[in-house]
Amino acid sequence: MKPHTLLKSAFFLAFTCLACHIPAQDLTEDYSFFRYQDIPVSHSGHTLELPWAGGINGVRFSEIDLNLDGVDDLFAFEKHGNRILPFLRRNDRYVYAPEYARRFPDLHDWVILKDYDGDGQADIFTYGLAGIRVFRNTSDTALSFHPVTEQLTAFYYNGYVNIYASPDDYLVIDDIDGDGHLDILNFWVLGKYVHHLRNYSNNPETFDFHLESECWGHFEEAADNNAITLNSDCSSKSDDGHTRHTGSSMLLHDFDHNGLPDILIGDVDYPNLILLYNHGTIQEAHMTGHDTAFPVGNPVHLYSMPVPSLAHLPNQDNPTLLVSPSDPSLVKSQDLNSVWRYDYDSLLQQYTLSNTAFLQEEMIDIGSGCHPVLYDWNGDGLTDLFLANYGSYDSSHLVNGFLTSFFSSSIHYYQNVGTAQQPAFQLQDTDFGKLKSLNLKALHPTFGDFDGNGQTDMLCGQEDGTLLVVPHQRLITGSGTITVNYQSIDAGKFSTPVFFDLDRDGRNDLIIGNQRGLLSYYRNIGTTTNPVFTLITDTLGGVDVRNAGQSYYGYSVPCLYRDSLNGTTLFCGSEQGLIFYYKDLDGHLDGLFTAQGALWESEDADCQYCASSLREGRRVGAAIASLDNDAKPEAIVGNYAGGVAFLQGRTPVMHHASIPSGHTPAFSIYPNPTGNILHIRSEYNSVESAVVYDMFGKLLLHSHDNILQLESLPNGVYILEINHSTRIKVVKVGR
Repeated sequence: MKPHTLLKSAFFLAFTCLACHIPAQDLTEDYSFFRYQDIPVSHSGHTLELPWAGGINGVRFSEIDLNLDGVDDLFAFEKHGNRILPFLRRNDRYVYAPEYARRFPDLHDWVILKDYDGDGQADIFTYGLAGIRVFRNTSDTALSFHPVTEQLTAFYYNGYVNIYASPDDYLVIDDIDGDGHLDILNFWVLGKYVHHLRNYSNNPETFDFHLESECWGHFEEAADNNAITLNSDCSSKSDDGHTRHTGSSMLLHDFDHNGLPDILIGDVDYPNLILLYNHGTIQEAHMTGHDTAFPVGNPVHLYSMPVPSLAHLPNQDNPTLLVSPSDPSLVKSQDLNSVWRYDYDSLLQQYTLSNTAFLQEEMIDIGSGCHPVLYDWNGDGLTDLFLANYGSYDSSHLVNGFLTSFFSSSIHYYQNVGTAQQPAFQLQDTDFGKLKSLNLKALHPTFGDFDGNGQTDMLCGQEDGTLLVVPHQRLITGSGTITVNYQSIDAGKFSTPVFFDLDRDGRNDLIIGNQRGLLSYYRNIGTTTNPVFTLITDTLGGVDVRNAGQSYYGYSVPCLYRDSLNGTTLFCGSEQGLIFYYKDLDGHLDGLFTAQGALWESEDADCQYCASSLREGRRVGAAIASLDNDAKPEAIVGNYAGGVAFLQGRTPVMHHASIPSGHTPAFSIYPNPTGNILHIRSEYNSVESAVVYDMFGKLLLHSHDNILQLESLPNGVYILEINHSTRIKVVKVGR
């Protein structure tokens, strides 16, 4: 028998045996979580309204009716980590509603929601492969979208070609000429000039873009800075020896109320918005004046590349201007107070600054990066929460024409002031151990006695890979000598240590993640009070959380959890935003750990039909512990936007298999295991989408058909996620 036939037979046998014990096609997890918003968090006597929304560094806002109640809600998209933040409008406030994020298709780089077909529902325009993808809003009883095109085209000169778009530019999608159809403004491929692509379609459900003007507004942007030249004829098509810096944002709006659309422009490496005034005609825009310090009085100053958007907020007669940075780099932009809100003052007839942390001020947000660590610091039997960042933004300046920004890391301490059954967190210190003044980056704490005096110290990893020890006295009083280069340990850049008795010998060891995405294991060969660490391996368990398709790096962030049921489990955060977990560590420290793929989350505590991969942005880290005394661990997950999500633990279930009595399953999959073709039978006769992942959460195939062609996939076990309306089914598939 051929090897691949043997392998297929083995998978068939495995699934056949599985079917002898549980219903076929079930997916059983060792740990199960659902997002929970009701754990209170307070700061300076104020209870936060959106504590677990995950923080914000830079977002662009759009309006959309998420729950189909006839009222527009707020949609925010963060470029870094491709995070979708949905907020339901409830009277005069917004409520974080993460369950709606899963109703959107895979989106990346930038998103603009606009109604193109006139049905009153916002559709999706988003970045594709150097172009624009479109999804139509097909919501009926629940929010849903259908793909329209992977690449919008336009008629240029002699024929139709793909419309160019950059992943780092926010272009304009709006009715520019007042004919009721959405048009496009985008920068020429080398920058400088804005092209007008007019939509000539007479059918609201289709597009027919033509290049209407190569010099919309008769202005040009400089090649090496954000200077604007007015009254240009756009005649120079050379790049003048310069390579245009990527990144510009645009917003169209009649700011001076003369009936003509003006344009607001932001640029990478610069903190301001430039308003260009249109004094041409509706047929031909002509910018005759500009304001480099907009709005008057309190101009935008947000490093880097401020992105403006308009939204109709509660209690406002005019649209509100919302501005947030969107620099392509992770280490340039403002992160705290990075969502500026300008309300329109009808008496002054101008926009006035009303808030510099819109929505953000109601969240846990510690800057750029957030790694949570759980530890009972004050010994009261309640687990406290520590949050460490890569850093928070301090300042910026230009060096040889390039923007350089400065960040410094700190650790925030939230005391658990709740009960053993119900945690509640209160911010006590934004600079625990007084480390921010040291101008370090990427601190990551773990706790234990590292100097042998019987008191708890804090050991921290950092950007350069070495470790430092903050003594107990400094943690209490703010003064005391820090030990740098602790025991000459260097586990690689962005070290993330955990102090844990991995080999069960009664002495805590060090397990350290790093930028490479691997784990190092340093065994404690000293004592419990005077630890001495020796390197055993820098590839512990064969763990490697890199995704070569996304990054050269993995940024592993380990967390160890031990219970009576599953023994020792390793959870590991990653650059790609997934939390991986590994079983069977006990007795296998010299071999490979059993990889279980990535953690999944359910929509709510009782849901058995709506699980999906837990993905919380970029460079995530997780702290796992039982916080409500029910033996089921909770998960607190941090991300690069500086915030955290709280996930309540629940009894693991067989997703989509434990069918309530009398309920007919919405979907069936056959044959399973399969060969080249997999059939999906649905009570709806169709599916919105079918997505195939590998066991580590990597997307392999995306379809909108009931028949999947799998011939391109090697033999193995995969995860299939089927979506239709409010129903989601997740199942293991063998091939």
